[in-house]
Amino acid sequence: MDPLSEKDLIQSAERQRKAQSLDSHNLLNDQFSNPPPSPNSPRKSRPISMFVHPQEKLNQTSETLNNNNLNIMPTPENTIPPSTPFSLASEVDVASINSVKTVETNNTGDQESLYSDILERANNPQGIIKMLCELDGGLGIALERVKQDSVSAKEVAIFLRKRALLEEEYGRMMIKLAKSLQESHNTNDTKQGSYGDSWLKMLKLHESIGENRVKFAAAIQEISEDVSSLYKETDKTRKHLKDSGHKHEKAIQDSETALEKARGKYESHSEDWERTILQKNGDIPPTSKPRTLTKVFSKQSKSPTQLVKMEEDARNKAEAANATYRHHLTTTNATRHDYYEVHLPRMITTLKDTADECDIGLQYHLARYSYLFENTMMSDALVITPVNEDDGPALRKIVDQINNDADFYAYVQSYGAKTRKIKNYDIPYDQYNMSVQAVNIMNPKNIFGVDLAEQMQRDGHEVPLILVKCCDAIEQYGGLQSQGLYRVSGVTSYIQRLKTLFDRNAEMVDLNSEEHLADVNNITGVLKLWFRELPDPLFTREMYQEFINSSKITDDKKRVLELHERVNNLPDANYSTLKYFMGHLDKVVKNQEYNKMSVQNLGIVFGPTLMGSPNVNGPNSTSIPPSLSGITCPVPQSDGPALNDMGWQCKVVETILMNYHSIFVM
Repeated sequence: MDPLSEKDLIQSAERQRKAQSLDSHNLLNDQFSNPPPSPNSPRKSRPISMFVHPQEKLNQTSETLNNNNLNIMPTPENTIPPSTPFSLASEVDVASINSVKTVETNNTGDQESLYSDILERANNPQGIIKMLCELDGGLGIALERVKQDSVSAKEVAIFLRKRALLEEEYGRMMIKLAKSLQESHNTNDTKQGSYGDSWLKMLKLHESIGENRVKFAAAIQEISEDVSSLYKETDKTRKHLKDSGHKHEKAIQDSETALEKARGKYESHSEDWERTILQKNGDIPPTSKPRTLTKVFSKQSKSPTQLVKMEEDARNKAEAANATYRHHLTTTNATRHDYYEVHLPRMITTLKDTADECDIGLQYHLARYSYLFENTMMSDALVITPVNEDDGPALRKIVDQINNDADFYAYVQSYGAKTRKIKNYDIPYDQYNMSVQAVNIMNPKNIFGVDLAEQMQRDGHEVPLILVKCCDAIEQYGGLQSQGLYRVSGVTSYIQRLKTLFDRNAEMVDLNSEEHLADVNNITGVLKLWFRELPDPLFTREMYQEFINSSKITDDKKRVLELHERVNNLPDANYSTLKYFMGHLDKVVKNQEYNKMSVQNLGIVFGPTLMGSPNVNGPNSTSIPPSLSGITCPVPQSDGPALNDMGWQCKVVETILMNYHSIFVM
């Protein structure tokens, strides 16, 4: 695993870019004292670090500021064109800084010498710390190493804790098993004699082994707690130093950002000052863009007094920008120097000490565990096979003391006086018990085509099981959001299969299986089929005309009150079934955004199904109802007087469903 994350790499590249930008823009006075090196001159070595070491740059910057306090601004004679690059300080020779070993940047160094240098530092703690201070992302490497230590300690603590639980459970169960068998030995029909004596000795031996394991578990638990404390302390220190490092790095980034802004303002005002000087002397700046004739004449028309005033204002602005630029430069270099010379070595040293403490502590606790494990295994071995005979016989000798012939003879002798003759009797007939599925096939509990009141009385349920199971399956497994619910038809063969299962035994049908939930339309189809095959519809033929007449009332409130009264007059079985089903349809309507089934659509689907046809000899409605909410009701399959009442049948279901809470709940 790479110790540097992607975020750290991006931040490091940004800091290097800013450092290079600082190196390419030095104070103006240093431009003449430090000319750029020639292409053939040898390159100086740089340390492998997050930034160029700031110590020498800070010293040179301080000397430059002290020597130029009285002449901080360039004059027209030594003004450098804006296109000329200049650096902040001369190249740093890091060989004299803290004796830091370096790597040549010309990529021609001896690899074997570099490898031996790394090995030499690895055996020297101070060398390792110095090497980490030199490396790009050294703090991140040290943090990652301490993180590995803490994770390793956490892993060991988890293992020891779980091992302690296993050992404790094993030991306690072993003790419990041995004691329970000892107590029940004389009461059970087990063999006595030499076998019984040997068996009790073996149980005692296993009880001793269980006690050893309980002690071992307690010792492991103690080690686990110590390792857990070590992990927490290590991780706490790592997080604290990580936050501190991020804080210092952010301070450097903020300081460099401020320096970049100050340098930009300084260059802009210096360029303006240079332009006013050239205009004052009648020259056109070489870098200026071509101007229109109006602007040229306007510039030429300014008086010498105005040009002097402009030059003085530009000079004052440039001086102020230069002072700000120097201030930010000093602050930035001081911040970087403080980080690389003080904070970074201190944090890496602390991380190294934390890693050493965790490594040594973890190794010590593992040694404790190894000793306890070995001691426990030896104790178990001495219990099974003692060295001294005074400690008792070994397990194998205990087994060898069993005499089966003598035990069997003693057993027969003890029961000799209690024997009796064998009685010869006929074997009784054992009837075969069929499975529940076969019994249901032979003795089905039909629900399709059976009167609703008869079903309720026979099964002892307030609401038919088929209605409860179908509604629950639809509501619990996302059926309420299925588009076209109750309108889209299922597979006829599958619906007939579900009908057969419900007719055998509705209590044994499980609609929650993946097979039945594959298509929710099959479940809705079998439920609609059950309603259609009721001998007497849910609204009953006897009350058919009352519901139709109530639906024809134009006043909404009166129509709801009349239908409410008709619903209350339904038989108990029909009322409870209608209440449960309307509650289910109310949930369907609440999800009409997904299933596209409004109250009107559900009324169209269930109007003819729940109302059925009136009595042939009863009064019929001959009026043709108007279109309901712009929707034409479908024509049923059967002929009869109900043909002209279909619209009113839909209106009955629609009105009851829209007023479900006021009719059934309130």
